Amino acid sequence: MKIGDLLFNSIIENSNLVPRCINDFVTKWDSYEQSKFLVAEINSEFADGHDLCKEYHIDEKMGFNCLIVECKRNDVVKYCALIVPIGYKYNMGSVVRKYTNSRTVSVAPLDYVLKSTGMEYGSITPIGLPDDWLILVDPLINTQKQIIVGGGFVNSKISLPTELFLRLPNVQILEGLAKEI
Repeated sequence: MKIGDLLFNSIIENSNLVPRCINDFVTKWDSYEQSKFLVAEINSEFADGHDLCKEYHIDEKMGFNCLIVECKRNDVVKYCALIVPIGYKYNMGSVVRKYTNSRTVSVAPLDYVLKSTGMEYGSITPIGLPDDWLILVDPLINTQKQIIVGGGFVNSKISLPTELFLRLPNVQILEGLAKEI
């Protein structure tokens, strides 16, 4: 599938472009749906959403960023992936804190995230995260039929249908998660 100037192909046939956790995750889906998880190789200089869309002539509305946060209340710690469209900020303070019943919400320690996921900095993606991490998504995702997210490695991007993304484990739509910049 061609999106802009990028050619996306099956992750199953291009497993070298994604970390093991993503490949393992995709292989658990039935074979028909496995083919809907697509990956494209990119120049890592353009891994940032805005840069990617400009370089490869992709509509920014298709791109979504992922941030991993650490939510704490007393001794309870939860990790969440926040998914918002390119060009938006994360509304961590009130929206995520209330939703997770946390006292504090902060960006998760990078070393912990990289070690827990096997992904690279600059390309963390919600696909293949640890089973107990929530994936909180702004409802703006429903404006797109196909989305693009990080590929786990900075030299790749993943694309999949929105309806499939919304069926990933632990996905929750969270109103007000994205704030305009």
